[in-house]
Amino acid sequence: MQKFTFSLLFSVFFFCTINAQQHYSCDGSRYTSEVFPLLDTFVDVLYGNNTTFNGANQDLKMDIFVPEGDTVQNRPVVMLAFGGSFIGGQKEDVYSQCIYYAKRGYVAITIDYRLYDGALFPLPSPAVLTDEVVKAVSDMKAAIRYMREDAATSNLYKIDTNFIFVGGISAGGILASHLAYLDSTDTYDASVTTAIANNGGWKGNSSSNYQYSSEVQGVLNFSGALKEADYIDANDPPLFSAHDDADGTVPYAAGSATIFTIPVIALEGSSLMHTRASSFGIYNRLITIPGSTGHVSYFSGGSTFTDSVYTTSCVFMNEIICPTQTAVFNQKKEELHAVLYPNPTNDVLNINIDNLPSSYHIAVFDNMGRLVFSQDEINESAYSIKVNDFSAGIYFVNIRFEDSELAPLISKVIFSE
Repeated sequence: MQKFTFSLLFSVFFFCTINAQQHYSCDGSRYTSEVFPLLDTFVDVLYGNNTTFNGANQDLKMDIFVPEGDTVQNRPVVMLAFGGSFIGGQKEDVYSQCIYYAKRGYVAITIDYRLYDGALFPLPSPAVLTDEVVKAVSDMKAAIRYMREDAATSNLYKIDTNFIFVGGISAGGILASHLAYLDSTDTYDASVTTAIANNGGWKGNSSSNYQYSSEVQGVLNFSGALKEADYIDANDPPLFSAHDDADGTVPYAAGSATIFTIPVIALEGSSLMHTRASSFGIYNRLITIPGSTGHVSYFSGGSTFTDSVYTTSCVFMNEIICPTQTAVFNQKKEELHAVLYPNPTNDVLNINIDNLPSSYHIAVFDNMGRLVFSQDEINESAYSIKVNDFSAGIYFVNIRFEDSELAPLISKVIFSE
């Protein structure tokens, strides 16, 4: 039986997303339009060192793109990681994305991170892949600390440490999302516990400059995923995602990531991350490529979605750096409780809500993000859904209250044979 908590929201002032005022460099075109045709580049900057899965020593390097002739002395950062299923790829693979953002006024960075260098046949187990993600997170945290250390010392790159965005493509998006959303307050399985313990704890062990923070202010998730979308909590950073809705490599909703078309690990992709973030009122945007079995198809040549993904990702960051309006939300610590049972079920799913505060709407989605059931204006504190006609599998129940000050509930349920 599962118990969930809702919070009424009152008395906390929240400016647009997380910031109380605009960055002084906001001028209406910087950060969304190309304003710097030429760039300066710093190649193979050493930011850390660590040991790979197979025991090899690896220097960790980054390439940094900065706008040439820029007079702004503290600039937002976009740090990106390449894709390749954690077994391949290189930092040069995301040069085009770095150049795009740097020409719009960002300091854009592409990083090395450790890849799996063990045997590929058989393919690495879910536990090994979990360890690889944690190793990569350790590396990216070291890269973030390096940039903050530079800002506090030589200040060669002239960054604003209050605006560091991380992101990546495919495996890089998985990496960046886990860095931003997996933390010690989450519930996670034994493989995650072991991987974190074996890789230096929550700060990682790819550099020793722990006096500098590895916190980030936003995520650019290009066809990435989380092991559990539930890692996203109320105080986590904003999220931008783009994803093909029938992606066969990294799931759009719940499913298995694949290597060489072989399923290797269960993940929850952009659509569930978007839903989870929205349930907490976290500022987020999702671009879905409809009816597409491709993987990161929007960065392929000739895609009609390329411009939309680039442009919207810039608008997303610009709304954090240069907010244009104030939104006031209420927050109260009073808790309301709901119970969903039995779970798993092959007959009826019961939903009980203590001290029903308002009418509510229920929607049920399958693991591809498709709506399979909905009911509006429910006024009973106890409600049941017959599941006999549903196929066996994983589903997601979304309960949204008519009272807009109540956060919605999102719960994973299993309908069995």
